[in-house]
Amino acid sequence: MHFVFSLLCIVELLVCVQGAITPSSWIDDLGFSRPIDIGKLYGKAKNYLAPKKERLRDDTPLKSGRNGRGRVETIIGPPSHIKGSALFAERYTVHHKELKAQYRKDYPFAAVVDTFFGTEAGGHMFPGTALPFSMCKMGVDVIDTAQTDAYAGYLTNGEVVGISLLHASGTGGSPTYGVVSQLPMMAPSVGAVDISRQIGFQRSTTDSGHVGYYKVRLNNSVTVEFSSGERSGLYKYRFPSAVGMRPIVMVNVTHHLHSFGRPWWTQNFEKGYIQVNKDMRSYSGKVVIAGGWSDPGAWTVYFYGIFDHAATGIRAFQGTRSVNGLKINLVNDQNKNFGVIFEFAEDVRVLKSHVGISFNKDDGVEIAKWNIVRDIPPEHKFDLSWSVENALKRWDEEVFSKMVLFPANEDPVSIELLHNAIYGVHLMPTEKSGPDAPWETEEPYYDDFFTIWDTFRCLHPLLHFFNQERSAEIIRSLIEIWRHENYMPDGRSGDRSGRTQGGSNADIVLADAYVKRIGGQINWEDGFKAMKANAEVIPPLIIDPMAPDSTNKYGRGALSDWLSHGYVTNGYSRSLTRTMEYAYNDFALYQVAKGLNKTEDAQRYLARSANWQNIWNPHAHIARYNYSGFIQPKDEHGNFVANKYTPLSCFGCYWSDDAYEGKPVEYGWAVPHDMETLRGLIGSEDVFVQRLDDMFGLYGDALADLSNEPSFLTPYLYNYVNRHDRTVETIHYLLQNNFKPGPKGLPGNSDAGAMQAWLFFALIGFYPVAGTDLYLLSAPKFSYLKFTRLPNLGEVEIIAHDLFPNGKRTADARNIYVKSVVINGFALNRNWVYHEELFSEHGSKLEFYMTDKPVAWDKNGPYPPSYGHYEGATTV
Repeated sequence: MHFVFSLLCIVELLVCVQGAITPSSWIDDLGFSRPIDIGKLYGKAKNYLAPKKERLRDDTPLKSGRNGRGRVETIIGPPSHIKGSALFAERYTVHHKELKAQYRKDYPFAAVVDTFFGTEAGGHMFPGTALPFSMCKMGVDVIDTAQTDAYAGYLTNGEVVGISLLHASGTGGSPTYGVVSQLPMMAPSVGAVDISRQIGFQRSTTDSGHVGYYKVRLNNSVTVEFSSGERSGLYKYRFPSAVGMRPIVMVNVTHHLHSFGRPWWTQNFEKGYIQVNKDMRSYSGKVVIAGGWSDPGAWTVYFYGIFDHAATGIRAFQGTRSVNGLKINLVNDQNKNFGVIFEFAEDVRVLKSHVGISFNKDDGVEIAKWNIVRDIPPEHKFDLSWSVENALKRWDEEVFSKMVLFPANEDPVSIELLHNAIYGVHLMPTEKSGPDAPWETEEPYYDDFFTIWDTFRCLHPLLHFFNQERSAEIIRSLIEIWRHENYMPDGRSGDRSGRTQGGSNADIVLADAYVKRIGGQINWEDGFKAMKANAEVIPPLIIDPMAPDSTNKYGRGALSDWLSHGYVTNGYSRSLTRTMEYAYNDFALYQVAKGLNKTEDAQRYLARSANWQNIWNPHAHIARYNYSGFIQPKDEHGNFVANKYTPLSCFGCYWSDDAYEGKPVEYGWAVPHDMETLRGLIGSEDVFVQRLDDMFGLYGDALADLSNEPSFLTPYLYNYVNRHDRTVETIHYLLQNNFKPGPKGLPGNSDAGAMQAWLFFALIGFYPVAGTDLYLLSAPKFSYLKFTRLPNLGEVEIIAHDLFPNGKRTADARNIYVKSVVINGFALNRNWVYHEELFSEHGSKLEFYMTDKPVAWDKNGPYPPSYGHYEGATTV
């Protein structure tokens, strides 16, 4: 059923009579209403019409052959290289049955990346088609009988109610987008379609697909294949031969994803229109959607669609009314759909449609047309195969050609996990630079930060070496949002900022980029001003019913307490989370201020970064644990609050609680900038290790939840007392017990790729301390892995000697311990490395010598630095 939750909307429905178009070229087919200055529209942020590969800052000459960089087997190898794994063979059969042999040869990563990875068990991954960070994410939208929230549109079971062009990936909160759709069916005529009910169809087989391609067979005997570009999607329908039945395509303008479980956060259709041209091939319109997780305000998307056959009949509908050839204006409620049903000749067996989308407020329909032209050149119009291969090329050029390994020498499950991880990292945020940005600007523009609270810890640090060009664009976009809205976002979608879960963690994203010198024409003076706005300017009060004590939309909602008390009192929701994160945020400002020679600012923010100590209660205790000292809420008078407090629980763990998505016992570790002070507060190294042991199930009680981001860094913290052996044991344990191939392969919500970023680092052998130039070492899960074609950086080789001592290539057969580490020919006695040691223009080689028993190789080495250690801090 199609439930939505708003009161009124104004609907305009037009069937427009225009002059017929005589097709002579792609541009003529699209019928632009007036000349468009493409240079003006698209030349703002960059040469938007140019292929992405021309934007890559890489002077490496292209080699001959269909595979642009000339590598095939060296990256991952054809499926024959991994056929020894029964698991792999089974998964290849199920999920890649439509993958052409030529694609397996030219783009071997396509046989390994499972686009259905993490789609079930709360992962909420988007399985449809997309390019890296593309605005168009094309996929099926499904409603099941239990009214399960389909966060990315997809559910394993249920009726397909549309195939739409906008989705988010791996998110929580509530479903977002799912607009601009088509739905095919068979009927004797358009008049025979029952518009009095929600129209949807079960699937007759399991959906299949690979990177750049998706196929779904509906139980109405229609097969749908689709692919997509940056800002448009291409449908290919195959209709059965049935006497008296005609191909039908419904365009339902009101179609969007709903939140059945959290109706207060559902999206609502507000208004829109659709216009069918007299050529009976093309249509255009807009849809305005309000609500959703980010913000109750509205956003608008325009669309333009064209078929490769002219329709023989159309039926416009609004609710249960049919209208033909006229304009109607009605006040309507949300439960009545409206749109157009297209009918095609009975002998049409294959029908194609290309739909462009645009967020441009002034010329949305025209830009949607140009987005079609930009995505598929005239000589390949309606060519699904070209679109699929273009997607494979783009993923190869920007992502997968940067990784080199030898499949015959590796564990195939780890290979699949690595590739699925880096794929999931490159889906969001969404690039909308140029005419689809909400303002006229020469800066890049990215939307759909869902959310930075999830991604700042490891996803952005991953991009800061793996895809520096994108990282620089994202940083510039965050700063540009500040220029127009006075604050950088934490959560953002539909060009609307909102939902700040804890601190102003864009500060840490900027600091991480700054200390790693990613380049990319970032205006760091403005960047620091944007960070300082978070740290000093109390944001406007915008009431959030989920936590009405303060604003959640911009900046630091509890900043007044932070400035006056040096901690966030329990008068504010999420007081523990905010205190810990505000301290980390201020450390980020210290890092950038220090680099910009702003000495006074640097000293102030360094001192403020120690304020987390103000909520450390050395007497807080947990029964049956032989240690004390935890963070605890305080009131405005400086008293620790015992009511509704235990270190072992965050109670609801949500907006109105003291700790958000993490218990106090977990958040107490969230001071990566000053582990030196935390070591001192805990007391001894033995207790430090004991407390870490209790966080996970290998040695202790599993107090931490890896499926939530506050505990991402925690298993690596053994390194701060030189117990690298415990780090590698714990990471191995977490990998084995939380990640696996397949739709249920993630331990929880992907959180816009954050979980995959954690997985990626766990597999390659080091992990970033966000906001610093440090990486904490664990142990790689590959004998050999090379990162290459990293813009402005040399090649990085990671080698694990004696990883598989008996020749068996499985996770259980690996040596997991390290007996020595060598970087660039020099032996290390420390369990951490600097960014510039790994990533520089000269390249690097990081070698691990593996063994089957714990070795205290780092025992006498220096601890990882605590850049935010502040000697003068005192508790209030």
